[in-house]
Amino acid sequence: MGTADLHIHSIYSYDATTTVRAILKQAADVGLDVIAITDHDEMRGSLEAQELAPKYGVEVIPGAEVSTKDGHLVALFIKTLPPAGLSLIDTLLYIGKQGGIAIAPHPFNNLPNSLSMEAVLGALTNPRAKGTLKGIETHNMGTQNFDKVAQKLSIYLPLAKIASSDAHIYWAVGAGRTEFPGKTVQELRIALEKNTTVPIPYEEEFSARAVLSWVRRMAMRRFGYASDARSASTPIVTQPMTSSMIQRIKRKKDGQ
Repeated sequence: MGTADLHIHSIYSYDATTTVRAILKQAADVGLDVIAITDHDEMRGSLEAQELAPKYGVEVIPGAEVSTKDGHLVALFIKTLPPAGLSLIDTLLYIGKQGGIAIAPHPFNNLPNSLSMEAVLGALTNPRAKGTLKGIETHNMGTQNFDKVAQKLSIYLPLAKIASSDAHIYWAVGAGRTEFPGKTVQELRIALEKNTTVPIPYEEEFSARAVLSWVRRMAMRRFGYASDARSASTPIVTQPMTSSMIQRIKRKKDGQ
């Protein structure tokens, strides 16, 4: 069985603190076979990871966490980024046209940016969209106190069950993971389509210590620092971000 973490954020997301290299190193260190960097309405981290992945022995799925009108959606195996703000149905159609698939992240919890049961059922009953929505997060490290509804309802839904870290800091990568038959990206896709994945949730409660760790790293990011790994053989270090990287992220956050 292989393991994957399909919901990870890099510094290309405005609310995350880890470089792509650090994510890949941490993924290798915790024994993941496949990852997806799914930044908010952004693919550059995912594409960078694909280029660097061979150095770390980890396979990468191109993806993003897309802001639909109905809530967030994790898009996988995509070539181009779906426009933000479309309906869930239209976003799924956009993903499906390019051969991608999608996962409903942290759903059914009434939190901002989470898909409702009505939205998911609407997608599953739409003849054109239902073939693209393949998975549902039943366990998310960051929303674990709200995941019980998704866990109960997922039994009745024709969707692969996923556990993800939703990591925004480096040590969280792999804290939630999904087992699947095989080891490769393509074997993972087959498992998602055949509903043969097994969610392996984060074993501890998402504590105040974890929140404080994220807050501290976000504060450091304001001064141009991010968790980085210079190479596969060096530990995670805190390294200044380049000025161009900071400006790109600021423009993204400001919606430019």
